[in-house]
Amino acid sequence: MKKKLVASLAAAMVLSVAGTSFAATNPFTDVPAKHWSYDAVTKLANAGIVDGYGDGTFKGDKTISRYEMAQIVAKAMAHSDKATAEQKASIDKLSVEFAEELEGLNVRVTKLEKNSSTIKVTGEARLRYENYDADVNGSNSLKLRTRVHLNGQINDEWSYYGRLQSVNNLRGESGDDKVTMDNAYVKGQLLGTTATIGRFDYFLNNGLMIDSTLNGVNFELGNVVKANVFYGKENNTDVWGNIPNVTGWDSHLEVTGLGLNYATSKSTNLNGGFYQFKDKNDPLGPFGDDTIKVWEAGFTTNLTSDWKLSGSYGASDVDDENKAYYAEFGYKGADKKKVGSYGAWVNYRHLEAFAAPKTTFDGAYTAFGQNGYDLTSLGASEYGYGAKGYEIGFNYTPALNTVLRVKYADLKPVSDGAPTDKTKFYQAQVEFFF
Repeated sequence: MKKKLVASLAAAMVLSVAGTSFAATNPFTDVPAKHWSYDAVTKLANAGIVDGYGDGTFKGDKTISRYEMAQIVAKAMAHSDKATAEQKASIDKLSVEFAEELEGLNVRVTKLEKNSSTIKVTGEARLRYENYDADVNGSNSLKLRTRVHLNGQINDEWSYYGRLQSVNNLRGESGDDKVTMDNAYVKGQLLGTTATIGRFDYFLNNGLMIDSTLNGVNFELGNVVKANVFYGKENNTDVWGNIPNVTGWDSHLEVTGLGLNYATSKSTNLNGGFYQFKDKNDPLGPFGDDTIKVWEAGFTTNLTSDWKLSGSYGASDVDDENKAYYAEFGYKGADKKKVGSYGAWVNYRHLEAFAAPKTTFDGAYTAFGQNGYDLTSLGASEYGYGAKGYEIGFNYTPALNTVLRVKYADLKPVSDGAPTDKTKFYQAQVEFFF
């Protein structure tokens, strides 16, 4: 269906340039039937960037030549001022693919333009204020995180992604002048799966148990039941609340895991996972063992078009303080592309100290920390601590590509042997996308 619309676009323009000379060796070679350009041109036509050619649907399986496709691309380039950022990126990619044919049509595509359009660069900046208002260990911070995203298309099946990151402490403390490549991976089709190889974020299910970065490989597979199978080294050393300069334990753990997702309906998804963390050299911090296993199960359901309910339960095989669960109601949500959009949520969570390796929640624990490492000594971790309490939050889009968010959490330690001091956690941030 897509190819017929592209063919009709080509036919509408071919006669007007019949006498043009060509730079390409053989511009009349057909574009392969499954080539990505058919889909790209279809989307541009449906969006009106290439206009006046029917209802935007394809019928049949006719292919067209590279010369005919280049004429369509030239038309899109002429109307690129009407295109969104995403559509412009698509036009740039098409102009690189058919550069020789475009030059034959006297459409200027310089070498510099060809090279610059092979990779898409975007970015974001987040200014965040946090305050732990507590009877002990109260603190506050103001930080600016900057990220630059690099997306490159290697070929029809493989792509590259890199992410540069810098976090600056605006209170003036030193040690925040590093720029790191905190994501760098290739992604593509391999043996019937979608493989991700390199350094990448691994956020499992609802994020109750894991939201971190892995150096390794992930395979996505399945249609009805979707699975992520992964293996590698944990990039961070602060799992289970570890503080290396206090504990002296700074291992990058070997991680093996499986995440599952099943859509029971259009509105409800079930998820689960099983993960193993292993240290071949030393026991895992306070656990006295070289391997810890973690599992979880959860769900997300849209109650209405505006209301969503989610929840998860998980545990590790550590002897004590090993359970975690949460439930959250959410209403709408801020969309960076929709000025005036907003959302709100409330959740309750119960996180025992040795349950979650690295939970997604900001301000997940009290000012004592996940397990007390940041108190007077490593021995304090015998109590576990953890945290339980509620969180409320609100986000809003005041301008295009700008999102405000505020949240508040009221927490206290979980363990019976831990102190009873409460912590009030405040967070306010603004994110800019460019």
